Amino acid sequence: MNKNIILCAVLFLGACSSNSEQHAFESDLYDGRPIETFKTDTAPTTELEAIKRGDSALKSNNTDLALYEYIRSLEFKSAEYRDKTLFTIGRIHQSRGNLELSERAYLLALEENPNNIQVLQQLGSNYSKQGDVEQGESYFIRAINADQLRLVSREKIEQGNVTVKEIQELSSDKQSPALAYTGLGVLYDVKTQPKVAQAFYEYALNINPKSSKALMNLGYSHYMSGEYEEAKRYTLDAIEKDGNNEKAQNNLALIYLAQDDSQRALNVFMRFMEAPEALNNVGYFLMLQGKPEKAVTYLQQAIDKKPSYYKVANENLERALLEVRANSADVATRVQ
Repeated sequence: MNKNIILCAVLFLGACSSNSEQHAFESDLYDGRPIETFKTDTAPTTELEAIKRGDSALKSNNTDLALYEYIRSLEFKSAEYRDKTLFTIGRIHQSRGNLELSERAYLLALEENPNNIQVLQQLGSNYSKQGDVEQGESYFIRAINADQLRLVSREKIEQGNVTVKEIQELSSDKQSPALAYTGLGVLYDVKTQPKVAQAFYEYALNINPKSSKALMNLGYSHYMSGEYEEAKRYTLDAIEKDGNNEKAQNNLALIYLAQDDSQRALNVFMRFMEAPEALNNVGYFLMLQGKPEKAVTYLQQAIDKKPSYYKVANENLERALLEVRANSADVATRVQ
C-alpha cells in the first residue's frame, strides 16, 4: 500500500481522536452574527479554555463572540461548569432583551444543577416582574432553601406558609441570595402580610447592609402600614446609599404628604423633575389621600407654570374640584 495513503489515514484518525471530546456547535442558544465571521484561533481544547475566551470577549463587550465561546465550552463531554456557564449565557441574553433564550438557558442550567442559587433567584425575579408571582415565589424559596443546603443548615421555608420566626431561624453569609429575600418581601407586601415582608427585607439587609433596594422596600412597607417615622428612616437611608434612586425619592415625598408636610414633599419632587410636574404630583397624591381642597392649590400652580403643556394637571384639577364640590354637598346634606 502507498505509504502516503497510510500516513494520511493515520493523520485523519488522529484528528478525529483529538476532537472526539467536543460535539458540533450547538446553535439553539446563539442569536448573534454568523459564526463564520469570527476570526478565532484554533478550536479550544478544554472547557476552561473556551470559558476564558468567553470571559475575555465579554470583558471587551463583544457579546456575540462571548456567547459563541461560552456555548462551545458546553460541548465538552467532561464539562464541569455547565450550570454556571448557562447562567452567564442567560444573563447575556437577558441584557440584550431576549427573554425567551435567557429563560431557556436558565432552565437548562437547573437541569445541570437544580440547586444553582444564582439561577433560582434570577428566575424568581424574572417571573415576578412578568406578573407570574406564584412562579416567582416558588423560585425565590428554592433559592433560599438551596442556600440552606450550601450552609449545611436543616432549616427551610415552604411556599405560602412562611412565618417571621422561620425567617429569623435561617442561616446566611455574605454569599446568600439577598435578591431572593428582597423579592419575597415584595410579594408578601402584596399579600398584605407586612410583618413577614419586613422580616424578609431585614434579612436581606443582614446579608447586604448597603442594599438601597431592600432599604427602600422596607421603608415603603412601613409607609403602607402607617408607620411613617420608621418609613422615613429607612427611606432616607436608601437615598443616602443611592442618591439617584428616584423611587426612594418618590416614596419619601409620599411619606411627607402623609405627615401633612406638603412643602417638603414638593421640595423632594423638584430634585428630579421640573416644577410643573412636581406641583402636579403633590396635587395628585393629595387627592388620592382624600385631601382635594389642598390638592387644588398645587394643581392650579402647575397649570400656571406651564398651561400649554400641562394637560394632565388640568384633568387632575377638574377631578379635584368635583371632589371638593361632592364633599361640600355631603356636608350640607348632613347639616340639614
